Amino acid sequence: MQELQSPGQLSIKEILASLAVFDGKYKRAEVDAVIERREEIVPKLIEILERVLANPEKVAEDETYFAHTYALMLLGHFRESKVHGTIIALASLPANLPYRLFGDTITEDLAVILLRTCNGSFEAIKGLVQDRNADDYCRGAAAQAITYGVVEGTVPREEALSFFGGLFEEGAAEMPGSFYDMIASCIHDLYPEELMDRIEAAYAKGLIHSGYIDFESFRQALSRGKEKCLLDLRAELEDRSLDDIHKSMSWWACFQERHKPMSLRSAERKASKDKNKKARRKIAKASRRKNRQRKR
Repeated sequence: MQELQSPGQLSIKEILASLAVFDGKYKRAEVDAVIERREEIVPKLIEILERVLANPEKVAEDETYFAHTYALMLLGHFRESKVHGTIIALASLPANLPYRLFGDTITEDLAVILLRTCNGSFEAIKGLVQDRNADDYCRGAAAQAITYGVVEGTVPREEALSFFGGLFEEGAAEMPGSFYDMIASCIHDLYPEELMDRIEAAYAKGLIHSGYIDFESFRQALSRGKEKCLLDLRAELEDRSLDDIHKSMSWWACFQERHKPMSLRSAERKASKDKNKKARRKIAKASRRKNRQRKR
């Protein structure tokens, strides 16, 4: 009987072929092989995302394909700046295409991936925040990346607050959805003192929904003080760090349901048929925020 090769013995082509097929298992050994052979494989990972960008609908329809998800996470782990523009373009795809492609990676990991690949330049990230044709949750992830840039020391806090505050002046009444909830959340995390009047006015206009973040949360932030708010935000960034890629990926639900293997996007496609999908994502994110606040 022929002995199976370990991932360390596989060619690059064979490693990538294994990562491409979703079978309900986390490919830990293959991920280790990619890390070990980083210089050789990074260009291939970038090519994977470029091919997705060239034909996103086709990839979104293939429930068995998973290479692009591994590629996105690994390139974020590697802090690969050469792929930043491609990731921005993928996050700027219309309708719910980014979510169909990458599932909850959009809400859980995209902010850190944008931060780690931007090489200290936030112009493209700001452009995504301002792109009204992009999905709200991609825009929110880009905004969150800016807050992480503040605690990382690459974005001045005053600059970030000025940018976020200015968004409320840009035809806000024409912007339904979750976008301003997420912008308000970013202002909250950075300590909202300078923008409290604008936040209060936004609540009065119905731009911010209390089910996502209530006004009392802003009062609590003021009582905690700027230093504590920024320390909390730094702790959140450290918790979401991609430094340990196995810790970041191996727990995903799609890798746990051994008896009912289903791709991440397959599950999300099923959810996308529900008219309340975005509402559930919004409530879930708000719930996570409240849980973090209880721990403080």
